[in-house]
Amino acid sequence: MAGFSTRFGGPQNKTLVTLKGKPVFSYSIDAFVKCKKFDEILVVVSQDNGKDVEQYLLDNNIDAKLILGGKTRQESVEHALNYIENKGYDIVVIHDAARPLVDGYIISEVIKAAKDDGASTAYLYVADTIAVKNEKEEIVEFVPRSTLASIQTPQAFKIDVILKAHEKASSLEATDDCSLVLALPHKVKLVKGDKKYHKVTTPEDIEYLEGLIE
Repeated sequence: MAGFSTRFGGPQNKTLVTLKGKPVFSYSIDAFVKCKKFDEILVVVSQDNGKDVEQYLLDNNIDAKLILGGKTRQESVEHALNYIENKGYDIVVIHDAARPLVDGYIISEVIKAAKDDGASTAYLYVADTIAVKNEKEEIVEFVPRSTLASIQTPQAFKIDVILKAHEKASSLEATDDCSLVLALPHKVKLVKGDKKYHKVTTPEDIEYLEGLIE
């Protein structure tokens, strides 16, 4: 949750916005704590939101480590990976705090897939017809939906795989860790996700998620 929330608008980081009485970021933390599969939980924060997260952890007696993020998502993930690199862990799960309705089921499923295949991610089938357009706002061609997947988080990786992916791609800028793993190259297993793992990008997404919670 170290991003700048530039698409959300307004002065506040989107993960600090209230969703049914709780900050958006708290839902993800609570889900990972409740899952009880982890030796350690890291929350990657920015200078602007670290104090809010720290207070939430204290108020709810949650044992989690705050990691200061970087200028990009990739750099932020690297900071967390550097912290755990030599701790002997087997699997690391990476999740966007802007997807608050994550649950223990999908966390468990991506972990299982990563243990078998080395890397995994939640995804959705693409329901809409997808077309390639040009600068004149004209359709150039259609893309078969059967070949497409809408990628979500959480994503899980064997620690050696994700460390190698970030090391190799240090000069690149990626918004998704699976793309770095594919560049190794290494396969990524798809695990069926759910629409409720929707990502907060605009204020309208808060309304949508409130409806799902209702």
